Amino acid sequence: MQKILIFLIATFVNIYVFGEEIVKVQLSDGENISGQLKLPDNIDNVPLLVIFVHGTGPNTYLNKRKIGNIQFNYFDLFADEFNKRGIGFFSYNRRGVEIGDTPPYYDKIDSVKYSKYLPLTETEDIEAIISQLKKDKRFSNSKIALLGMSEGTIIASMVADRKIEKVDALLLAGYANDNLYDVIKWQYSGNSSMINLRKYFDINRDNMISKAEYESTDTIATMGRTRVLRNASFESLDHVNDSILDFRDFAIRTTPYFEHLLKMVDSGNDALIWQNYFRITSSWLKAHFQLEANKTRLLRLDIPIFIFHGTEDGNVPVEGVYDIQSRFRQANKTNLKCFIFEEHNHDLNYLDWPFEHLISEGLNSIFNTSELLLK
Repeated sequence: MQKILIFLIATFVNIYVFGEEIVKVQLSDGENISGQLKLPDNIDNVPLLVIFVHGTGPNTYLNKRKIGNIQFNYFDLFADEFNKRGIGFFSYNRRGVEIGDTPPYYDKIDSVKYSKYLPLTETEDIEAIISQLKKDKRFSNSKIALLGMSEGTIIASMVADRKIEKVDALLLAGYANDNLYDVIKWQYSGNSSMINLRKYFDINRDNMISKAEYESTDTIATMGRTRVLRNASFESLDHVNDSILDFRDFAIRTTPYFEHLLKMVDSGNDALIWQNYFRITSSWLKAHFQLEANKTRLLRLDIPIFIFHGTEDGNVPVEGVYDIQSRFRQANKTNLKCFIFEEHNHDLNYLDWPFEHLISEGLNSIFNTSELLLK
């Protein structure tokens, strides 16, 4: 797996970013959010502006994080890499979210305002961002590319499909092909568990784990048993009792959690959803469950679409990428290009950057592909 070595200052100061501005954006309902604009040096007319569309949950224009003893701003990497290519970059505080002081997320949430974070309002918020930025003479002739990550691949596609504000290209990473109901159902189907575990045990890559593979004294297998599965015996995991571990064994444990989540959604139990699933609301889940899936929405678009996905993505299956490729071929559409990366997870191995000072092949592909939009 190819990786690009980069130089980082210990304080994570950007190397190539010379212009940094905080932008206030008024949303359609009168609420205001803040965004951060980072631009290359000496550019009066920016040829391309990339707007990052967040994944699920509370997010800020920094997405400052702390993992162990490592502290970093998630968006520093994106701003740096786009800016050194002559491309502007914009990130924003999701409605109801401000930058806070408390690790590990460093966010401060106004629950009343945050409750308005729904897929349609998020789509309208992105449109408000585009509208305001295009009034700036530096961006009056700029191409606009939306870089959507995870849930952002749905929201970015909705913005492009609505055509209220012009979008020139989509960059979609951790791509969600299906409706969120089906995505979450898949997450609890046992298949996601197998993807997350096979990197430790599945030596022959047959998507099953034999007893010999599980009990291997190999360093990676030992790590998987002790750190992930807490030294559970093979027999205690083999619920199907067929001498192998596959998705069926884990589905027996995980499927009841999906059923429990649906009950929490139906009852509107936001507190338990926040505590046991993710930092979102039942209204957010209900709204997403009613949305059209990207697998049909994207077929209406004629702008360039680029998808970046890892084979080890345990949040959304890589099979969705194969499916949308097939649908575009059947429709004789040529505006989709997909990049699939071995041994890459949902965030395209982002943590290689703060922990190892490396840019993964998948993320580097996003940055290099963006240069094609300059032509």
